Amino acid sequence: MNTTTTYAPRSRFVSIPALETVAAWLLAIIWIFPLLYAFWAAFHPSEFMVNFELFAPLTLENFTNAWSQAPFARYYLNTFALVTGVVIGQFVVCTLAAFAFARFPIPGKHLLFMLVLIQLFVFPEVLIVENYRIASELGLINTITGIGLPYVASA
Repeated sequence: MNTTTTYAPRSRFVSIPALETVAAWLLAIIWIFPLLYAFWAAFHPSEFMVNFELFAPLTLENFTNAWSQAPFARYYLNTFALVTGVVIGQFVVCTLAAFAFARFPIPGKHLLFMLVLIQLFVFPEVLIVENYRIASELGLINTITGIGLPYVASA
């Protein structure tokens, strides 16, 4: 019995996994470069946006200009109110529906439960025109309630 180990000859070509790794790193660098440039440009004066100088003076002027262009504090307040209302509404509706499905002998309960599950497959963007029409009929256009109400009824 022979106990010596023979090794397979090495290939002269680069292996495929190594090529994939190099390609992935190259794509990652190409993808991250614009983000790094945008981050760099945010902290430098506008005259250095095109003329790249690594040690250009730092400033926060771009952020003050951006915040003065629109009422972002109001946007954040609207978003907070919308999301809070939708989450609380969904919590109440979904909890009551789950209790009803679990405890009450409803005829056709399995069919109704399947309809609830099928509703999860419908993207909200598909229903945007219908949601707008219903909100318009209810007089809820340009209100937080009009935006959030359709999402309260979804699972």
